[in-house]
Amino acid sequence: MKQLSHEAFKRARNWIMMKGRPLEQALFAYEFEDGTADDVLNALHAYQNVDGGFGQGLEPDIQLRDSSPIATSVALQHLVRFADEPKADTMIREAIRYLEYSFLEERQGWLAVPEKSNDYPHAFWWTVHKNGMSWIDENWGNPSAELIGYLYLFEEYVTALHIPKLIDQAMQHFLQLESFKSEHEIYCYLRLFAMIPSQRTEKVERQLTKAVQSLVKLDRENWEKYVPFPLKFIPSPDSPKFGIPDFKLEDNLDFFVEKIEEDGKLTPTWEWNDYPEAWEKAQQEWSGILTEGTLSALNRFDRLSN
Repeated sequence: MKQLSHEAFKRARNWIMMKGRPLEQALFAYEFEDGTADDVLNALHAYQNVDGGFGQGLEPDIQLRDSSPIATSVALQHLVRFADEPKADTMIREAIRYLEYSFLEERQGWLAVPEKSNDYPHAFWWTVHKNGMSWIDENWGNPSAELIGYLYLFEEYVTALHIPKLIDQAMQHFLQLESFKSEHEIYCYLRLFAMIPSQRTEKVERQLTKAVQSLVKLDRENWEKYVPFPLKFIPSPDSPKFGIPDFKLEDNLDFFVEKIEEDGKLTPTWEWNDYPEAWEKAQQEWSGILTEGTLSALNRFDRLSN
């Protein structure tokens, strides 16, 4: 079991603080130094629009300034950690207002990004096609399943949507899946079930295990590419393992220790086809996100040197 050295941790820390976004800097400081929840929320608030949704490139592969359901889901992943803070409460209430406004009755959910996203630099998989959908929207649960979880969690702010009906629909969709084409849809469902643990029946657990087993890449030669690796499904030591062997999880942790030891940061394993200048900026932003997130994961698994 490898641990990240003090020197490599400091190099990664310095990279985040010099080249990362204010949001990742604040998240790092909150977890490892003397940063406050207020610092994180102030940094996150810069991405919230007047309609309550989030945009402004919060998800760096989508440089759309306007709000989008997918960017709002990213924001809420952070906000749930700080839900007891008055500032977070206000931001959450406004985000829920946006989700109600952007809900599509005919889809009984959301499309990930609006067509206007095409007017801004973006990764090709976020391009909205003539049918009004991006490739992401071929899998209903991303981000609709996750967003339904936030509606449930903050139901006191929901005025127009019938949450039990939406939960039933999300469960029906998940249990009827016969093949699993999108790891991101499963990540969204894992977040949904974390918010609504009462839905984790034995039948759901069997379906989750089937999904993870069909998607996860267990060999480290794959981890240099954009693949769903073990840590994506097992984010903390007390998470369910879904049949992933312990030694494969440990190897995955070793892999990321080695990467940060070698490079002092992590870099995205994907790239855009267009907008080279915008991609250069997005790539750096992703490096901050990936490095901060991985240091946090290594900390949860006690992989940082004392």
